[in-house]
Amino acid sequence: MKRTFVLFLSVLLFAVATKADEGDLDDLIDSLFTKSPSQIGISAGTTPAPAPAPVPPPVGSQEVCEPGQRCVQKYLCTNASTSGEGLIDIRFNDDNPCVHYLVQCCHEEDIIQAPPTPPTPKPPVDPVSINPVCGKRNTEGIGFRVTGQKDGESEYGEFPWMLALLRQEIAFETVVNVFLCGASLIHPKVALTAAHCLHNRSPSQLKVRAGEWDTQTTNEIHPHQDRSVVELVTHPDYYKGGLYNDIALLFLDSPFSLNEAIQTICLPPQNAKFDRQRCFASGWGKDVYGKPGSYQVILKKIDLPIVPSAQCQTALRTTRLGSRFILHESFLCAGGEKGKDTCKGDGGSPLVCPIQGSHEHYYQAGLVAYGIGCGENQIPGVYADVAHFRNWIDQHMQSHQLDVSSYTP
Repeated sequence: MKRTFVLFLSVLLFAVATKADEGDLDDLIDSLFTKSPSQIGISAGTTPAPAPAPVPPPVGSQEVCEPGQRCVQKYLCTNASTSGEGLIDIRFNDDNPCVHYLVQCCHEEDIIQAPPTPPTPKPPVDPVSINPVCGKRNTEGIGFRVTGQKDGESEYGEFPWMLALLRQEIAFETVVNVFLCGASLIHPKVALTAAHCLHNRSPSQLKVRAGEWDTQTTNEIHPHQDRSVVELVTHPDYYKGGLYNDIALLFLDSPFSLNEAIQTICLPPQNAKFDRQRCFASGWGKDVYGKPGSYQVILKKIDLPIVPSAQCQTALRTTRLGSRFILHESFLCAGGEKGKDTCKGDGGSPLVCPIQGSHEHYYQAGLVAYGIGCGENQIPGVYADVAHFRNWIDQHMQSHQLDVSSYTP
């Protein structure tokens, strides 16, 4: 599969802080899919666009390699010392003539044929046969381990349920994709996201992307996959003023073709609690709040503690929310450690917690909803509590004749 557009980052995150007669919504920040990283810029209010990333030479180029060699993706070179199975530095390497860290010079005789792109499967009769195990985190990555992390980058394929929610627009007489929010895969044909991401959106405008990791390259082992949204269902009690019941389901036109980089996340039982567990959030949002923050090129991860609701409410009352603030029952909280938080651009992204007694498998405990700044000391972030909605999710899955086993461990 070849990509027409490469994902770069933009954001639709409503960070809602509500006083008695006061309500703030963060500005919509749009960033477009373009054909080349050299053509891209981020619009974030008056913040200047960051310098474009270097553009690697096209795969197959011989001009930068020695005679008898050409640039190929690392996993297509059989040379054991330089194959994709080793450690790969995700930082720019001046000694690499192919420029990009996932591409290298390889002798012609060492190049293996890329596996063909699997066809889009027909809707499954038995979802269990396609995805018998949900929530498996690839802690060692897929195909290679990355080194040189400095911003909390995830391993390639570490969170295979992570999705990007996109909106189609016309820009410069071209159909482009705008990144709206994060989402998660709970069934080959169903995505879970935050209701605030879908405000005034119609299904025909939306796409869901799976298998994304580094948003400025197409050199990952598995190509990303896009699916169109045919139906969106927001919770009937969603209240945009306070983001109560901030959850929605996206039903897709066809199932994703599952592989080691695209899998479903498990959902917890109704009303399950995760207090004081350490969990992981993932997304492409800003590293810090406000203009100094930078959007992430590679999918980031942070580990956060789940904060009991009473403790969270007390902490949030010390902020501009005020002493009368009441944390709604549809939320849970995580974080409160200085410098560690989800932020702008992470709306709708999953918060996942380990399944007790199951090695490397995870439940989705939350969806990124809002926060007061990002990474403030002793101020947790606020998430939609997925376990609060498990019965609601099951009901809609069954009404669409879809089996819940895709997200049941």
